[in-house]
Amino acid sequence: MDDATLNQEARLHFVDYWRVIKSRWVLELIVFLVVVLVVAVVTYLQPNQYTATTRIKVEYERPSVAVFERLAYPTYDPFFLQTQYEIIQSKKILDEVIDRVAGGLEQHWKLPGKDLAYRRLKGELSVRRYRDTSLIEIAVTDPEPQLAADIANAIADVFERDRLVYRREETLKGITKLREELADQANRLQKAQANVERLRKELNVPVFGDVKLSDFTLQHLDQQLTQARVEAVGSKSKLDELKKLPPDQLRHTIATLINDPNVQSLLQGLTESELKMEVLKQDFGPDHPKVLAEQASLEKLREQINARLEGILRGIEVEYEVAQSRVVELQKQLEEAKTQSMALESDKYLPFRNAQDEAARERRLYEQLDERISKEAIELEVPRSPVEVIDRAERSLIPSRPRRTLNLALGVVAGLVLGVSLAFFIEFLDTSVKRIEDVERYLDLPVLGVVPQNTTLLAAGGAAPIHVEAYRVIRTNLEFSKPDPAINSYCILSAGPGEGKSFTTANLGCVYAQHGARVLLVDCDLRRPTLHRLFGLRQEDGVAEHLVEGRPLTELIVASPVPNVSVLPAGALGHGNGAVPLLSSQRMADLIQTLAQQFDVVLYDAPPALGVSDAAVLAHQVGHVLLVVQHRRYPRQMTRRARQIIEHSGGKPLGVVINNVAINQADTYFYYHHQYEDYLRAPDGATRGTTTPRPAAKSSSDEVKLTERY
Repeated sequence: MDDATLNQEARLHFVDYWRVIKSRWVLELIVFLVVVLVVAVVTYLQPNQYTATTRIKVEYERPSVAVFERLAYPTYDPFFLQTQYEIIQSKKILDEVIDRVAGGLEQHWKLPGKDLAYRRLKGELSVRRYRDTSLIEIAVTDPEPQLAADIANAIADVFERDRLVYRREETLKGITKLREELADQANRLQKAQANVERLRKELNVPVFGDVKLSDFTLQHLDQQLTQARVEAVGSKSKLDELKKLPPDQLRHTIATLINDPNVQSLLQGLTESELKMEVLKQDFGPDHPKVLAEQASLEKLREQINARLEGILRGIEVEYEVAQSRVVELQKQLEEAKTQSMALESDKYLPFRNAQDEAARERRLYEQLDERISKEAIELEVPRSPVEVIDRAERSLIPSRPRRTLNLALGVVAGLVLGVSLAFFIEFLDTSVKRIEDVERYLDLPVLGVVPQNTTLLAAGGAAPIHVEAYRVIRTNLEFSKPDPAINSYCILSAGPGEGKSFTTANLGCVYAQHGARVLLVDCDLRRPTLHRLFGLRQEDGVAEHLVEGRPLTELIVASPVPNVSVLPAGALGHGNGAVPLLSSQRMADLIQTLAQQFDVVLYDAPPALGVSDAAVLAHQVGHVLLVVQHRRYPRQMTRRARQIIEHSGGKPLGVVINNVAINQADTYFYYHHQYEDYLRAPDGATRGTTTPRPAAKSSSDEVKLTERY
């Protein structure tokens, strides 16, 4: 299939969609107006909601002034702000806000329980983090603008106080515990000092100050050895624990233990790159250039971080090896000093020396505890600012909800979508004949003509040229469709009542007569005759009388107001169950042959094919059938069944006439008629070919009724 064919099919598909939309525009307009009206009513009936917003800056807990030299505080934690985000919405914070604002929100909102007040406040609260900052926005929406501002400010104040109070309480608990340990250490130090004094007196140890000169060296070496062992053990433990961690935890752990700005920057860049990578994967495929570029950047960051981590681990290993070497060296020096001390002094001083060392260790522990308590107590009193209110909430004068413009815009979109969707749904359920292609596809019959809607009876005169031309097209196609030029008898029927077969018979006969043919219209609908009313004739004797009584045709055939058009009425004796025997009789076959010899064109108006068997019998007798199908009236299955009945009875369907088509609403049919209107228009704007008026048998209103009924 070439590109031109594909483009043609695509264009036709679009035209089909547009046809559905255009043909059901009334339904779509009604649905659209209803949806927009409902949205507008609901929107304008909703009470106004006002939003108050406060912004706060949340940072790590630290004093505003550094009092003592300490390890640097961590500068990056990917979970810190998320944790604070959840704490702000926690029951601990909101319950206190409920109690503080407006004398108690539970009573102000007239709710039966505090839990309901918490749920309502949680629903009105919105917390949002600003990307790549430490700012958090707290927004509260409430029908009362001042109350919304008070709640937002109260949440910020309670959260700020909670962070300060929680930290202070935890520090006070720690100081209390340290003071208890300090009191126990003071007792141990006192006992150690008493033991030293006792041994000094018992052994009569010569001292200079508190210690002997030889012991000063040992003491100094022992301190250094202890410190070196502590450092070696600390380095070893730190190294072992770091090696156990997986890469992701190792990155954050080292970033916390070691204040390396480069590592912090690389980790932050890695996190931002991973987030950006997830966003790109949602929008693009894995082979997209942006995804590949971001993947390369991500891999480069990981390589840099891994290289930096390997360097840090190697530095810790070197630190451990140096500490271990220092321990060995100090141990060696201490042993040599002890050997010298033992050589210089007697063994009787050993108990005193041990007691003296024990007392020194107890003193060091006591002093360290006392120093730590003093530092923590001082830092506790230093001002802190873990939460800073950047913008306080103010009373809003403009409601934030409902968003009337947005709601109406969404209502317009929803109305259009729902209306069009409903039109397509009804179109899907509608199985009637809608297009010429439907007839050709489901009936496998050619379409001989398309009759526009509101076509008038040609016998009344003054018909529009386009309406006359529609029947001329039918006549022309019918003449070309018949297998034998000698054929001049046609049976015109439809699947169901009200599809316009009688009206089509009358107008088609008028068109044949305009071309000089002698036309006879035979009303074979013996149950519900129609042709006599279309031409303004009385219900006189006709087909039934000829078949039953043998009345001559010259007495029964009536001239119509249209030249060259005669009518053979149904008669008055064929009503009831006797129609089928009459139509299937030999006399009926003889009648058909006789009329075919006397007239140039004989059109037989048959009953509907479904429901009664008259049409099948008549189709068998006449032989050639013209099937009338009203546009969008009956399901396609009915028309297909009518064709099967015709063929089973021995009739030969020549084609289909699609009747009562709204040309202006159906683009498929408009294509067949709009060019003709332009062609008929004369250069001066007048219209050519208007039919000559004839005496009207019915008024214009009656003609419209007949068109719709027959």
